[in-house]
Amino acid sequence: MKDFDLYPQELADKKLVRGVLLDALAEGDLESFREVLRAHLNTVSKLALARTTGLGRRTIYDLLDSSKSFDPRLSTVAALFKDLAA
Repeated sequence: MKDFDLYPQELADKKLVRGVLLDALAEGDLESFREVLRAHLNTVSKLALARTTGLGRRTIYDLLDSSKSFDPRLSTVAALFKDLAA
């Protein structure tokens, strides 16, 4: 599998994160997808993200919670990618 390590300052770069997430999906590496998405979400304002994506803050915080299963809806992933493309 491809190495998806990012430095903390790179996790705020939407274009870079979007590319890494797409690569992880293409590789079928859902664990890396989850880790990179969670790391990116930790760099952004959850309130602002909720406003721009239309997702509830609870949904965003659930994605960050490693004790919960990671199985987001396609509509959630699509909303996050739309934000990353902005």
